Amino acid sequence: MTVEQRPTVRRRVLGANLRRLREDNGLYLEDAAEQLSCHAAKVSRIESGRSGIRQLDLRVLLDLYGVKDAAEREGWLALARESRRQRWWRVLEDRLPQDFLDLVGLEDEVYECRGFQPAIVPGLFQTRSYATAVIQGGSPGTLDESQETKLRVRLERQKALTRSDPAPLKVWMVLGEAALRQQVGGVGVLREQLLHLVEVAQLPNVTLQVLPFTAGACQGGPYPFLIYSFPPPAELEVVLLENFASHAYLETREDTVRLGGAFDHLRATALSALKSEALIVEIVNELKNA
Repeated sequence: MTVEQRPTVRRRVLGANLRRLREDNGLYLEDAAEQLSCHAAKVSRIESGRSGIRQLDLRVLLDLYGVKDAAEREGWLALARESRRQRWWRVLEDRLPQDFLDLVGLEDEVYECRGFQPAIVPGLFQTRSYATAVIQGGSPGTLDESQETKLRVRLERQKALTRSDPAPLKVWMVLGEAALRQQVGGVGVLREQLLHLVEVAQLPNVTLQVLPFTAGACQGGPYPFLIYSFPPPAELEVVLLENFASHAYLETREDTVRLGGAFDHLRATALSALKSEALIVEIVNELKNA
């Protein structure tokens, strides 16, 4: 009996794009199943991300869907190979909620992230001390086992910024000025965090802008969001909305276009990267004298 796997982000993306190819060709599940000599239910599981797909079967489907370009075919095959690779966080599946595992999977598997965080430094940029204070949520004492796991994963996620294979994650982040002034963990922790932001912003794959208090109202309102982009052949974007208890993922083109427009408005309104760095350094100096 085949054990149905929990869908990973990359398997969902692969499956969704295979479904798109099939529908663009005017074919039904049964047509694909006939080529693979299997039941339509198996094709449905592949397209929903609940099952992986063998390289041989993928080649058959690419032939059926008319994908002939060698480079494009290799992109599809690479996506399938990656979807079956064991990820470092899988050993933590029983200790982390699924939506958080999806977040980790996104940052490990996409090539670009754009986003807005109005009130807190995003996890990809957090120092250990700042992350600890965020996870504690103002509670005193040491981290419990669950919190320690969250801290470990948060720091591990940051390796995406400097990884070599695949290429480092490209990040374009707009931070609200409040994120630079909220004294999470105290003055010393915040000052260390801001200095780290200046350092991270020097990476060639990172662009950091600050939306100052003087900017006024902006598209999207005061709500954080992240837009993750997959490399070809996926050509798919996923929007992440975070709230206090969970994460929500929006995958329709309508949502990604709408939030993409909001991000473009935010980055056009925010300070330039150079002026943003100057403001961060200014706040660091203020904290030094606090």
